[in-house]
Amino acid sequence: MLVERTKDRLSWDTLDLSWSSIERDWYGQQIGVPASFALIMDPASLWFVAKRDQRPRVLPGALPCEFTPELWRFDVAELFIRDVCSSRYLELNLAPNGAWWSAEFDQARQRSSTDDQPIQDLETHALMTSSGGWQAAACIPLSYLEAAFGFGAHSAVNVAFIVDSPEQVFTSKAKLPGSQPDFHQPDYFERIELSGKT
Repeated sequence: MLVERTKDRLSWDTLDLSWSSIERDWYGQQIGVPASFALIMDPASLWFVAKRDQRPRVLPGALPCEFTPELWRFDVAELFIRDVCSSRYLELNLAPNGAWWSAEFDQARQRSSTDDQPIQDLETHALMTSSGGWQAAACIPLSYLEAAFGFGAHSAVNVAFIVDSPEQVFTSKAKLPGSQPDFHQPDYFERIELSGKT
């Protein structure tokens, strides 16, 4: 999976992104409006940016850009990053309004801690478009990713979306097996491909 790399520090107002789209749901059916994302790394942070050109439904009570559990009950973008040397992985949920949640897992669906522990210094941003679409970003400190998951050129990641709530359509960039949606399959996450950005 493509992760662009830049030598310049990035900011929400000046992001220049190469987008990847997910156009099919878990069952291989075309979704009406694709979901798009970008991953870009600057010297201090990994940026996870998601967007969709359709009005979202956000978890009621989820405050913009605040840490909020259970975002997956409504529309959300999800980033997974697997440790390079083990089955440990990170799950980061990003709602269309910038609300976010994260958890560390020792292996599939086994959380490292039952307590919610927000990632220190993580920042999120969000924008609703005049046409009703949305764009949101999470800026994740590389110092945390490197210490907790050995993040680097050999890491494996996945990006997934839950959209069209309350019916909920599930999409995944990585090809994940199973007859029912299950994003917690770290063995099938995709190796990152670092690409320089001029």
